[in-house]
Amino acid sequence: MANILAIDTSTDTCSVSIGKENEVFSFHENIPRQHTEKLFSIIADLLEESKLSYEELDAVAVGTGPGSYTGIRLACAVAQGILFSQSIKGISLSSLELLSIEANKESPSSTFVAISQENLGNVYIAESSFSDGDIKSKFRFISSDLFKREGFPEDCHFVGEGCALFPEVINVLPGAIPKSKYLLEIAKKRLNKSELIEPEEILPVYLNDENSWKKIK
Repeated sequence: MANILAIDTSTDTCSVSIGKENEVFSFHENIPRQHTEKLFSIIADLLEESKLSYEELDAVAVGTGPGSYTGIRLACAVAQGILFSQSIKGISLSSLELLSIEANKESPSSTFVAISQENLGNVYIAESSFSDGDIKSKFRFISSDLFKREGFPEDCHFVGEGCALFPEVINVLPGAIPKSKYLLEIAKKRLNKSELIEPEEILPVYLNDENSWKKIK
């Protein structure tokens, strides 16, 4: 049994979930430029709904991007603050991995490639595989001009906004937005296996910063 808070604010959608034993309490709503103003009240409302307090949390999970500069900084800072204050550990996943987790539930494949939107001619790519309910990923940061379909497994499925850049791939989940409830699933697995990370290891990944992407390899 575990109580876990999960946060992803890498897009205009603010996605927050609390897992309490086998129950899930979620907020997932498009609120552009309001994340900073509303995130703490959203968390407070979900804690009240779940009848939990910060002191009863066992872990905090966060989607680290790539995505909105402000949104990612906010999510990581809030997660770190809660983890430090409660002396607990956390989990971080790329927000691209959250898309692959959702796609894995919809498509019969064990390998997924999530592609970010283009920024300054570059894209971030997360190539993910699934085993025993957990996800493992390899990350790339490349020029869009260097993308080649043959560089990925023949049976993999693609997801993410960046798919629209490449006519040779099909997005299996058009319009998908990272959802915090998928963070909960992986966080539970890793909590049970004592595979959580220290607060200072939660690092944001910005759309325009290759160095931050390299840190999560």
